[in-house]
Amino acid sequence: MEEQVKQAVHIYTVKAKIPLFKGEEQANSIEYIELEEVGNRIVAAKDLHTIGDKVVFIEPDYSLPDTPIFDNFHRPYGDPKKSLLGSNGRIKAKKFTLHTGDGMPIYSYGIILPYHEVTDFVKGSLTDKNLTEVLGIFKYEEPEDGPKSHGLKVNGGSRKPSDLYKTDEEDINNLWKSIKFPIQLTGRVKEDGSSITIWYKNNNYGVCSREMSKPLIINKVVGHRKATLWEHIKSWFGYIPDLRIYHTQENDDMFVKHGKPYLDKLVEYCKANNIYGIALRGELRGSGAKGSGNKNNPASKLPTDIRWYGVDDYTQDAKKKNENEFNHVMEQLNFAPCEHVFTETFTSREHLESRCNEYFSSYLCEGVVVRNFDHSFSAKIMNMDYDAKK
Repeated sequence: MEEQVKQAVHIYTVKAKIPLFKGEEQANSIEYIELEEVGNRIVAAKDLHTIGDKVVFIEPDYSLPDTPIFDNFHRPYGDPKKSLLGSNGRIKAKKFTLHTGDGMPIYSYGIILPYHEVTDFVKGSLTDKNLTEVLGIFKYEEPEDGPKSHGLKVNGGSRKPSDLYKTDEEDINNLWKSIKFPIQLTGRVKEDGSSITIWYKNNNYGVCSREMSKPLIINKVVGHRKATLWEHIKSWFGYIPDLRIYHTQENDDMFVKHGKPYLDKLVEYCKANNIYGIALRGELRGSGAKGSGNKNNPASKLPTDIRWYGVDDYTQDAKKKNENEFNHVMEQLNFAPCEHVFTETFTSREHLESRCNEYFSSYLCEGVVVRNFDHSFSAKIMNMDYDAKK
């Protein structure tokens, strides 16, 4: 099952321009832009765009290369200290003390560029090009094959099984048009940690990070020996003997260290209940898990543990189970799910956003993930204030 590569750059249409105010006085240099295709709202220079204009939109959480077309984002007015981006050129939420008339501060989430500006940069039509690639947009992720990843001790591994989908939630701003209200949704806290999956299938089992399958047992170098006489002789002819001494032990990779106790319980549960295949999706969080690196991460000072948010039927390709089945497995295994925020029926986008913002006002977290009952629909609603501080 091949993962689809998501595009970060799109050609969208300006739907509306909203005046911004400081106190009761209207801002004279910037305005709020709404797009026809997605729910993101972006602050832009006043009168740079008109309603109906085509613009090039770059999604949040992707990174901008340091190239001339993005110079004003990396160093506004030539000053890198005023950069509008996060670490590694990441597009993050940008908070403004202006408001749209209600007195509430607003956030710009994403980037738009005038269509003609991009055509000039790429020297030609945009319709036949992969703009993500042409503009050099990338999603930075710390490598998982080095000594550290997201603050965790890791020992590499192999590519995760192809029948386990990657655990990336879609931003709800890309999905508003597909939601039919009223809709009942369950919301759980989006933990700021590292994705982890444990699985059991036909007497095989394992632990995965977002990208990699982690070996449960490794051969660790514990010393070195002297070459034998025969090895010494062969070395004259170019032979290079391996003089390292190995010891077989449980992998001390942090995903295995913290995932293995849960995996042992899952294997026991599956065998006792004649379950052929199941996968549990969670977030490794706490003091040993860096996550996004946000200093405001509420789990950063807690002991490292795993909070779970999904259960898959893994008899063939992984397929999401519904909310009742998820809760049942959590109860049977006595595992801690991600904190439940609400299960409610929502009548509009404004209703859902208001409910999440109400929660964010009293609990600073990365966001809330919402799902319908059968988990066929899921999306993340990011906490703009938290994202702006990354």
